[in-house]
Amino acid sequence: VPPDAFEPPPKVDSAIVRMIPKENPEKCSFAALEKTVTQAFSQRRKMLRNNLAPFFTEAELAELGIDPTKRPEELSIEQFVTLANHLK
Repeated sequence: VPPDAFEPPPKVDSAIVRMIPKENPEKCSFAALEKTVTQAFSQRRKMLRNNLAPFFTEAELAELGIDPTKRPEELSIEQFVTLANHLK
């Protein structure tokens, strides 16, 4: 979107993002998902094995098919749902 579409015009071009909800979203507890994501991103540049240590051991992460050496921004939504569904 060009700058002249706004008043006052910004010094950058803008973009429009269209978000479409999934038809069949993954099922999990919102509270568990929120808790897992908050903990995972509490120190964003740390590995999951460090951030999620209060909830999961390295072995548990590996059993769930999640590499404990990954950082939270590398996980998919489905992987976060998997973690939330196995939160104790």
